[in-house]
Amino acid sequence: MESVVIVGGGIIGTSIAYRLRDAGCDVHLYEKDMIGAGTTAKSAAMLTHHREEPDREAYELREHAWEWYDQKIANDVFEFDQIGTLHLAKSEAEDETIREMQQSFASFGLDLPILSPDEIAEHNIASEDLRSGLWFPKDGVLDPGEIVHFFADHAREAGVRIKTGVEVTDVVTSGGHVTGVETSDGFQAADIVVNAAGPWAQQVNDLAGIDVPIRHTQGPILVLQADESISLPFTFFEEGVYIREEGVSQAFAGQLATEYAESGTVNPNHSQSIDESMYLQVAEIAETYLPDLPAFDIINEWNGVRTVTPDGQPIVDETDVDGYLLACGMSGYGITVAPAIGEFVAEWLATGRKPDSLDPLALERFETVA
Repeated sequence: MESVVIVGGGIIGTSIAYRLRDAGCDVHLYEKDMIGAGTTAKSAAMLTHHREEPDREAYELREHAWEWYDQKIANDVFEFDQIGTLHLAKSEAEDETIREMQQSFASFGLDLPILSPDEIAEHNIASEDLRSGLWFPKDGVLDPGEIVHFFADHAREAGVRIKTGVEVTDVVTSGGHVTGVETSDGFQAADIVVNAAGPWAQQVNDLAGIDVPIRHTQGPILVLQADESISLPFTFFEEGVYIREEGVSQAFAGQLATEYAESGTVNPNHSQSIDESMYLQVAEIAETYLPDLPAFDIINEWNGVRTVTPDGQPIVDETDVDGYLLACGMSGYGITVAPAIGEFVAEWLATGRKPDSLDPLALERFETVA
C-alpha cells in the first residue's frame, strides 16, 4: 500500500485527503495549527466563476469544481448565499476592460450582462460617476470553515490520519527519492509527500531543496458594522477595493492583490498589519458609492497571506525530487478550485497517471521565470 503524507490542513490539503480516502492509500495529513486556521480562515469566502483576467483553462478548472459544489449545495450540505459579483467601471479604460472580459467569457460559453448605471443603482450603489458594470449573478458566499471541516471529517472517518498541532520539520530523501518526513511528533515514512502548505509552501519546499516561483501578497479584510441592513453583491471598485454584504448589517471590505510582480515574501507565522491607506480608501468608497453605509464601525479586521504565481494559476506537479509533489500557489482562489485540485491529485496518486487537466498547472511553464 502506497503511503502518502500531505503537508497542510487548509482547504487544498483536506480536499486531497478527502478524495484519497477510498483510494487504497495509507494517508497522513499534518497541520501545524488547527484545520483551516491559515489562509482558509482569512479569506473573503467567495465562490466565483471568474478571475479578473479570463483564461479558458482557469475557467474550466473552476467549472469542474463548481459541479461538485453545485451538487453539495443542492443537497443542503453547504449553505450558499448567491449574492453575485459586480465589477464596476468608472473610467473609459476600465469600461473597455470589462467589455473585453465579457467577450472572453462568452467565448467560454458564459454569457454575462453588462449593466448600465441605472441597473447598477438597483444593487444599492450610487452610480452617477460610473460607466458600467460586469455582472456575475451565480457567484456567492460559502463558509470556508464548513467546507474544510467537511473534507477533514469525511477523510478522518474513512481512515485518513489527520494530526493537528504537528509541524513537518524536514522532508527526508534518499538517492533523490522521498522516504518520509520528520515532524515535531517523530518520523513518518512516505512514498509520496504533497506540499499543500499554502503560504508556508516555500518553507516546506526549502526542506526538500526545491525552489519554485511562488511569492506572497497580503489580503486585508475589514469587517464593517452599519446601523441598518446592507444589501450589496461582491463589488469590485476600480479603486482596487472590494466590498460585499455579510449577514444583515455587516460588510466585508478588502483588497484582492494577486499580482506576482507586486508580491514579495513575508513570514506567515507573524500577523501582518494593515496599511493605513486601506482604512481611508474604504471610507472614501463607502461615502461615494454606498448609501447603505453612510457611517460604520470597524468591528474586526485581519490580514491573510496569499501565495501567488507569475500567471495567477496554481502549481500542481511533480518535482526533481521523486515522490515530492506540489499543490500550492492558489493565487487567492483556493476555495473555488479546491474540489477540482483534490480530485485530480487523488486520481493521479491512485492510478499513477497524471490527469490531462493538470497539464496547464505544470511547473515547467515557469522555466524562464526568475
